[in-house]
Amino acid sequence: MKVILLVSATICALVGAVSGPLAAQESPAQRSAPAAVLRRLPDGRPDLQGLWMKSAGGFQGLFIGSLDGTNLAAGGRGGRGAGGGRGPVAPPRYEYTPEAEAERNDRVRRGYEDPEARCHLPGVPRALDQPAGLYPVQIIQDEKYVALLHEAMHDVRIIPTDNSPHPTNYWAWDGDSRGRWEGDTLVVDVSNFNGRTWLDMAGNFVDENEHVVERFTLVDADTILYEATVTDPTVFVKPVQMRFTLKRVPAEQQILEYSCLEGERSLQHYTDEDGGKKKREK
Repeated sequence: MKVILLVSATICALVGAVSGPLAAQESPAQRSAPAAVLRRLPDGRPDLQGLWMKSAGGFQGLFIGSLDGTNLAAGGRGGRGAGGGRGPVAPPRYEYTPEAEAERNDRVRRGYEDPEARCHLPGVPRALDQPAGLYPVQIIQDEKYVALLHEAMHDVRIIPTDNSPHPTNYWAWDGDSRGRWEGDTLVVDVSNFNGRTWLDMAGNFVDENEHVVERFTLVDADTILYEATVTDPTVFVKPVQMRFTLKRVPAEQQILEYSCLEGERSLQHYTDEDGGKKKREK
């Protein structure tokens, strides 16, 4: 009996010694919610489905349609703030090569050339990082695919989750997305970009060598932690890190028609805040 007790105690000590360091290696997102509280699909994966909106800053909800004719007021679910109780979100840091820095400064002057001003697709990760989180995204998911249906530009991304390889001889505004699951986090590898997208209205840009790794982690029933690492060796001297939360939009809301046709011009890119004509250098 003493031998059995001694062996049992030894096994417990070894398990405790191993589990301690492993637990310390878990990310904050993995520790934020017990697995049992997350809604899951029949295959056991977290259920990301629903209508979501970037939660940091701005006038969220002004352009989301409601079935009863009202709008989602700013400050509700999907309203102001960094979301998730994680404090302010630091803006991305863009560290350019000398040649790319000169190009970026010139693009600030040529802000009217922003592809979104002509209703082109925003690319990745800009599709989710719209100014002030004005435009929601609908996520649809099954055991093989995750689809992102964006209100802005009516952009659609269909992501296979089998970690299949990227195609060859293919380039697109949104690139090509291939997903895989790492525990409860959806990891999406994105490449094959056409090099024509900007990252924002401030002239930050990428070229055809852009590569993005996205991470979608459902931290609770109404919050997705979104993380993206953008690398582009011909533009940036180090990867660009982005991190913010998506908050669930109430079920009575819906995506509206986005009446922006390719070739149109966005007034916010062509005028000053007071509505006056923007002065352009000749």
